[in-house]
Amino acid sequence: MDVGTADATADGMEKPALLLLIAVDQMRADYLDRFRPQLNGGLRTLLEDSAVFINARQDHAITSTAPGHAAMLSGLYPRDSGMVDNTWFDRTLGRLERAAIDPEKQLVGVSATNNSPGVSPRQFLGTSLVGWLKDLDPLSQAVSISRKDRAAVLMAPEAEHVYWWHAASGRFISSTYYRDELPDWVNVFNGNDWLSGYLGGSWEQLEAEPTYILSRPDAYEGERGPRGFGTVFPHPFPTSRPALGRTIELTPFMDKATLDLGRAAITALNLGQDGVTDVLALGLSSTDSVGHYFGPYSRELQDQILRLDRMLGDFLEFVDRTAGLHRTLVILTADHGVAPLPEYSRELGDAAERLRLGEIYRGISEYLGDEFGGENWFTSSSHGWIQVDRAKATKLGVDANYIVHKAREYIETLDTVVAVFSRDDLLEDRKPQSQIEELLQRSFYAERLGDLYLLHSPLSLWQTGLATNHQSPYDYDRRVPLILSGPGIRPGVYAEPVAIVDIAPTLAHMLGLTAPNALEGIILEHVIVR
Repeated sequence: MDVGTADATADGMEKPALLLLIAVDQMRADYLDRFRPQLNGGLRTLLEDSAVFINARQDHAITSTAPGHAAMLSGLYPRDSGMVDNTWFDRTLGRLERAAIDPEKQLVGVSATNNSPGVSPRQFLGTSLVGWLKDLDPLSQAVSISRKDRAAVLMAPEAEHVYWWHAASGRFISSTYYRDELPDWVNVFNGNDWLSGYLGGSWEQLEAEPTYILSRPDAYEGERGPRGFGTVFPHPFPTSRPALGRTIELTPFMDKATLDLGRAAITALNLGQDGVTDVLALGLSSTDSVGHYFGPYSRELQDQILRLDRMLGDFLEFVDRTAGLHRTLVILTADHGVAPLPEYSRELGDAAERLRLGEIYRGISEYLGDEFGGENWFTSSSHGWIQVDRAKATKLGVDANYIVHKAREYIETLDTVVAVFSRDDLLEDRKPQSQIEELLQRSFYAERLGDLYLLHSPLSLWQTGLATNHQSPYDYDRRVPLILSGPGIRPGVYAEPVAIVDIAPTLAHMLGLTAPNALEGIILEHVIVR
């Protein structure tokens, strides 16, 4: 069989012409239930004609963008992919690293005077379905687009077309890891200058006032709209283009631009129309931005989901006219959820606080007393991880492990921290003592995480300046939607627990692909039609 032109898997099942991954950043699973009566577009279509998993979760502890997107098509937990967080302290290099940044590459599509480092999947340690597909069929094309560079890179690490939003220039760009210049179709899209159409405008509610009864009042304590954008509708847009490039990220219109560039990719590259299985991965980031600034029960979030539903409806109709939905396998999921605003949780009677790591650092210093007190012993923190400055400890002749031991002693006295885990606690050969410890083990890659992990109480947050956040192992951060739709998928509502790492082995099995490395996920055999 000529794998370059095969249209069926080894067991005779017809292969899809297009794999369409729609990753909605920070989309909680309950959004589909809460807003379902008001959905009449793409989300409604997928809910009615697909395999809908109502108990899907990201099965790792550090629930952030990089590990969540990396899990989707790799089938790997962060301990194997290396994507432990968006940023981490590299113990070997002794510095902070970012998931997708590559200082040996340059950005493509921006001014030559721009000195920002490039982007690549160099930090990603695994492989993904995109690579396995290309191994079987080198003619397969893969395109990945998002507002965020790390999402675009990690959804499809082996893709040849990877583009993300560059706010300062108001353009979609790439990196020399992928190409030396943008292709014509991306330049044409950028040249249309869609952004300028929003100058001086505003984001207003899509629907009439009664629609928003599903959300809390518009003005609410704890919301953190950026200066000039406000915390109530309508949200005004800047009149300068550079400022608008940043502000547009906080609105549904960034998702529209991402979907529009996806349309351009389908048209220019004939995705799903060239006799092989192609991949289009779209990272829709606006739900994340809106959630961070306004929270999951805000009117802004409801408006975002209603607009996303309409936009996805239009996009799926376009896919149907081109590649054909009957030949397209659609995967809709999310990288993580999000916590409610602590103020909202307290209104409902739950204990929730905004916690400051700086106060814990000061408390540790006082606890250490005169011998070691007065020094800042910590080099970095990342969503509950703290790292002792071992270079300073060596310079001052102090045993860094002693500092870690005393820090843990102090932290265990705090009511706001319900558990503390050390690196030794999370070694793979140790049997986990709880579900949370097991989730942390899956997030633990030894050279990329700190000395101690502090688990805050449920519904509380480490204060960052945002209205709310994620990154915890609690269910509100881990439970996400998972919908599979298209050829070879048995529609229905499935209530059994599944994990996002199950996507890759399931799709690989359907396509007759072999992963070169062991996968964490399982094949969801019961949803595959033979």
